[in-house]
Amino acid sequence: MKRGFYTIMSAQFFSSLADNALFVGAVQLLRSSGAPEWQQAALVPMFALFYVVLAPFVGAFADALPKGKVMFISNAIKVVGCVLMLFGGHPLMAYAIVGLGAAAYSPAKYGILTELLPSSQLVKANGWIEGLTIASIILG
Repeated sequence: MKRGFYTIMSAQFFSSLADNALFVGAVQLLRSSGAPEWQQAALVPMFALFYVVLAPFVGAFADALPKGKVMFISNAIKVVGCVLMLFGGHPLMAYAIVGLGAAAYSPAKYGILTELLPSSQLVKANGWIEGLTIASIILG
C-alpha cells in the first residue's frame, strides 16, 4: 500500500472519531441544559439529514474537485459545526452542520482510494475504511 493510503486511513479514523465524540458531547450539552428528550433523539436524524438531502449532489461535488481538497473542505465545514457548539450554538444546529460536512466527505474518501491504489487493492482498502470507521464509533 502506498504511503498516502495510510494518511487517508488516519484522516478517516480521526474524522469519524471526532463525529462520534461530538455526538456524545452534544447529548451531554442537551442533558445538562434541560433540553426536551426529543432533541437528544433528533441528533442522529439531524446528522443524517444531509446524507439524504445532498445524496444527488455530493458525488458530483467530489468529482468536480481533487478528492483531497473535497476532504479538506468537508472537514473545515465539520470544524465550523464544532466551533459553533463550543461557543454556545445549539447542539442540534451544530451537529447538523457537522452532518453536512460528513455527507460531502463520504464520496471523496472512497474516490481518493481509486487515485491512490490499483484496482486489485480496492476491496482491501474499503475494508480498512469500514473497519476504522467501526473502531472510531466504538471509541467515540
